[in-house]
Amino acid sequence: MKIPPYPLIEGFWIKNYKTLRQIAIGSSFQQSVVTDFSGDAVPYELTPFTLFAGDSGTGKSTILDAFAFLADSLNHGIKEALHRRGGFDAVRHFGGEGPISFGIVYRPCAEHRSLTYMLNIDIDKNRSPFVETEAIIYRDHHPGRQPYPILLFQNGSKRIRLVRPWVGSSGTALAQVKETNNLHLGLATLAQFAELPDVPQFKLYLDQYFVSQYASSSAAQLSPLQFPMPSEGNLVLDWKRIKEKYPNKFETIWEIMTRRLPGIEKVSLELTNAGRHGLSFKVPGHNIPVNPAQIGEGTLRLLSHLTLFADPTPTPLLGMEEPASFLGYSQIVAFMQLLQHHTRERGDTQVFATTNSNALIDQTDPTEVWFLTRHPNGTIQASRGLDELQFLNVDIDSLGPFWYSQYLYVEQKTNPPPGSRILPPPPPLGVPFV
Repeated sequence: MKIPPYPLIEGFWIKNYKTLRQIAIGSSFQQSVVTDFSGDAVPYELTPFTLFAGDSGTGKSTILDAFAFLADSLNHGIKEALHRRGGFDAVRHFGGEGPISFGIVYRPCAEHRSLTYMLNIDIDKNRSPFVETEAIIYRDHHPGRQPYPILLFQNGSKRIRLVRPWVGSSGTALAQVKETNNLHLGLATLAQFAELPDVPQFKLYLDQYFVSQYASSSAAQLSPLQFPMPSEGNLVLDWKRIKEKYPNKFETIWEIMTRRLPGIEKVSLELTNAGRHGLSFKVPGHNIPVNPAQIGEGTLRLLSHLTLFADPTPTPLLGMEEPASFLGYSQIVAFMQLLQHHTRERGDTQVFATTNSNALIDQTDPTEVWFLTRHPNGTIQASRGLDELQFLNVDIDSLGPFWYSQYLYVEQKTNPPPGSRILPPPPPLGVPFV
């Protein structure tokens, strides 16, 4: 298996967070391959683009928000991150007990090693939240190597120091860290040390994450909504910022982005008579450019999505909430072509997206889609599109561009499963060495 030359979250698990009692997706617990139905070992880690598909209430948005919660915790502390979501009781899975838990398997580069970050957040007897456990585990993926802990904090106190030399690191930095504030993540403290080369990169990967939720209350306020949304954010200002930041590249960037809008001949960013920048659109059959208020919602939404990929130095991790809403089929195809180029070839950004659109699923590779289903016992389970096809004994080599509509959608309509057809109820999640 060829390893991509850029960082990647290979898998994660979430426990007791909102609607998710516990769920594991991708290469969790240091597992990097599974055995398929023919007995061959196939990669199981997440791809640069991952699509979470399912009905309402299956936790798609919750997964995106879980990463936003971690970003908030890194930048503002856990109390503020919880406060933004209604407090600990509003965030912890209803009826759940024990801490809110996260685990992320992160591969920092094109080498056979990964970093697993684990975090438990609980409340004390006064019902005040605190970081109960925070740990980093290092994994060398060469045959015969076992994972081992690098650092473990419990209630802010360091319990385990450097166990063995880490690739490219020394023990100097860890020796300086005696304890952390249990209202803030120790990851932020560790990321200050250059002696831990993978940790600063991972921290940056998380704290720059935002969720694009596209909102437009009027044609003048169209924006790929960040988390939280900048008050001045709109498409015009986004493009104006890109133009000012990259004056020599702007025309090329602009041309590539706007020519991917089906049914639009040209988009212009112009200075109005009032001295303000504005967008105008040239459409077939009209000699006079039209303004955004006269353009369809799908076209504006697609332009909003394309704007996310226009910056030559984009965010490394991006969440997209229902990007196919309001988009026609040709717009979905255009969007996926650009997204796949951005994630597979450029390697600038890892994208997590949600959808209930058959057309969007069809445009995605079966290894990139994870179906979320609610089991009768209330748990939400995940299964990969490729696994579902293999379960139905579909010839993978014969798949066309409508693999979901042709096989899985028909199966779900005629034989709706009570839960995941692939995965049994998941085992309890926990910290393996604590």
